[in-house]
Amino acid sequence: MSTLLKLLRSMPALGSRATIMTSATRAMDGPVASAIHLKLEQSLTPTHLQVINESYMHAVPPDSETHFKVVVVSERFEGVPLLQRHRMVNDALKQELETRIHALSIQAKTPRQWGTEPHIDRCPACLRGSKHDPNVAAKLEAFSKD
Repeated sequence: MSTLLKLLRSMPALGSRATIMTSATRAMDGPVASAIHLKLEQSLTPTHLQVINESYMHAVPPDSETHFKVVVVSERFEGVPLLQRHRMVNDALKQELETRIHALSIQAKTPRQWGTEPHIDRCPACLRGSKHDPNVAAKLEAFSKD
């Protein structure tokens, strides 16, 4: 079990909240997903959080951590317009967005909104740089030379 997961389970305030489903609780997650999870936990105190690495759907090397979707449900979003919610997430992840994250899809909901509609939106197909791009082999080769 990861140290982060042990820490989260040992904290009574977190243990008493609604179930938090995160990809950061899986042993296979990398440092970027873990950093995203930790920063969103610290800044937004979510009742539900999912960090989903969608890099595999794009023209990047295997095991990349460049394209993410986050589903964040927080009481801090009450009365806050959607655009401002996205800004709150972006502010929390400012360092990662400047250095390690190429694309970030955000679903930011209040607990009431999540309770009436608890689903994750599908991301549209990647049109540029997709692994279905006929030029993907050349792009990956150029990427590996850097």
